This record gives sequence, structure tokens and C-alpha cells, in this order.
Amino acid sequence: MKRIGMAITVIGCMLFGFGTTVALAQGKARGKVLKGNELFEQGKFDEANNYYQDAKLDRPTDPIIDYNIANTLYEKKKYEQALKLYDEVLKNSDDPWLQAKAYYNMGNTLYRLNKLPESILAYKEALKLNPDDEDAKYNLEYVRAKLKQESKKQQQQPQNQQQQQQQQNQQDENQQQQDQQQNQEQQDQDEQQNQQEQQELQQQPNPQNEDEQQQQQQANPEEISKEEAERILNALQNQEKDLQKARKMKVKGRRRSAKDW
Repeated sequence: MKRIGMAITVIGCMLFGFGTTVALAQGKARGKVLKGNELFEQGKFDEANNYYQDAKLDRPTDPIIDYNIANTLYEKKKYEQALKLYDEVLKNSDDPWLQAKAYYNMGNTLYRLNKLPESILAYKEALKLNPDDEDAKYNLEYVRAKLKQESKKQQQQPQNQQQQQQQQNQQDENQQQQDQQQNQEQQDQDEQQNQQEQQELQQQPNPQNEDEQQQQQQANPEEISKEEAERILNALQNQEKDLQKARKMKVKGRRRSAKDW
């Protein structure tokens, strides 16, 4: 088996044919399986699966055929279907070596499904049946380390979320204070502007009142104010007094002449 860098090792694509001591029907199935294996090695997984399915018609419960079909499903990323077939292999086979390979491939499949604890259990079962499987040992330690790393992240996540929430709350509070300050400043500006406009209106004459006064003067040109009337009346009274005084002085100075009888 090959490893891809430090990642999980590829599926154990150990393909099986049949022994030579088989019946005629089994011989036909064997040829189909071998042809399927050849296509599988070429990466032609769909064509390989077709040959395996034909062989399965001849031997419906053969665990080797199910194992090979499961391998093609894995390569096509149909992990759920592959997992079911590996489980069928374990149920129908009493060969420890084949069971070990099935458990190993189940571990890989469960890893692809991100079921890390289940994947670890499958690798352990594979090692029970084949303690010398170095790939199973490597994958077991790799998945254990990954599971530990993810568990640590999950523990840190609530703390990070709490810190992020606190930061967000602080930002919201600062924004709220800033909005309140801006609103107060805007209100002060509006109030100051209103006061200024009122002062300007009070200082300027009212055009409407001026028009009314002009209209009243035009409608009553002979009307005079009370003060003007009193002034004229006082002047007339003073003039009358002067006239009366002049008359009295004229009467006193007249001489009476003697009458000639």
C-alpha cells in the first residue's frame, strides 16, 4: 500500500480472484472478476464494477466479489454504499485475512465520512486480525492525533466565541454612544439655528403690518393722531385768548367825544 504524504493512506485495493479448484459456474465468475481487477488497476472503475456485478449474478453472496465492488464504490466516493458492502463482507466471510482487509478499508471509509471515533475502532479490529499491518498502525495513530486536535479546537471554540461576543458587544456599545453623541450634537445645532432664525425675524419689520398701515393711511388720509389733535386744539385755544386780550385793550383806549346838543 502507498501513503499520500502525511495524509491517510489510500484504500487497500487488494483485489481477489478465485482459486483454480472451482466449479464451472465459479470459473465463469472468476474470469469476470479477473477482468474487473484488470480494469480497476487501469482506473476504469465503472467498467470494473460492471464485470463485478456480472460475476455477482453467478455468486450473489460471495464476499470477495462484494469486497471488490465496495472498492470501486470507494474510488467513486460513494462512501455510504461502500461501507454497507464492507459490512456484508464481514458477515459472509470467515477468512481472517479478508476480514482484516475489510476492517482496514472500513476505517478509511469512515475517515472520509469524518467519523473519526468509528474509524479508530475499525483500524483496531484490523490490527487484531493482522497485527503486522503497518498501514493500519499508521492510520490509527494519524486519526487519533487528528481527533485529539479537533477535540482541542472544540474546547477552545466556546472561549473564542465568548471573546468574539464580548468584542462585538463592546463595539455595539461604542457605536451606540457615538450615535447618541451625534444625535445630541444635531439637536443642539437645530435648536441654535431655530433661535437664530427667531431673532432675525424679531429684528426685521413685518411687511404685512407695514402694508396694513399704508392701507389705513390711504383709506383715512384726513385722520390725525391724538397727539396732533391735542396740539392743534391747544394752539387754537391760545390764539383765541390772544384775540380776546386784544379786543379788551382796544375798548379801554377809546375816547368819547362831546355831543353837541
